[in-house]
Amino acid sequence: MAAAASSSSQINLTWSASTDNVGVTEYRIYRAGTQVGTSTTASYSDTGLTASTSYSYTVKAIDAAGNLSGPSNTATATTTSGTTPPSNLALNKTGVSSSSEGSGFVPAKAFDGNAATRWASVEGVDPQWIYVDLGSVKNINQVKLTWEAAYAKTYKIQISTDSGAPANWTDVYSTSTGDGAIDNITIASQSARYVRVYGTGRGTSYGYSLFEFEVYGTNP
Repeated sequence: MAAAASSSSQINLTWSASTDNVGVTEYRIYRAGTQVGTSTTASYSDTGLTASTSYSYTVKAIDAAGNLSGPSNTATATTTSGTTPPSNLALNKTGVSSSSEGSGFVPAKAFDGNAATRWASVEGVDPQWIYVDLGSVKNINQVKLTWEAAYAKTYKIQISTDSGAPANWTDVYSTSTGDGAIDNITIASQSARYVRVYGTGRGTSYGYSLFEFEVYGTNP
């Protein structure tokens, strides 16, 4: 017998068909020792369950003479959480930057969902920036930056709702103690079409470089 969760409220069960000399007529399905249903085939869907909960099952076969078999092996599965992870609003969106170190380090590399590619600015020059066009105004509340070794020590997160090329920027976050690696920044919900990282102080002698620049929130 095997069990597999298909949602936060359903687990699907399958087992090998039983045979005997007078013929199997149905199967009785037990959850934690209590019968929860019957089936005339070698499968059953248990519904109405609780999210993020483990359930154990056995099955017994009954033949035309009313003989009940012993229990099958025990199969266990856990329902899913039922929550949908937030979507990265910046994924595969258009990026623009103040500079690029070369053709392999263009802004699009920070928005491609590939942790092995990156945007990099020219080396040794401040300030530098990169922004993403979300395509329309969104309600944003989180920015996640995955830095390469060339990180920003001092930088701002800025937003704009301009309808064309952004010219008006509003600061929503700033730091002078950046240490690279991953910056997971939560902000009060803001309306934004453009989101920019504006670096004014490099953490190394190189430039600024991001593996990924992610933006989270919802449609208004």
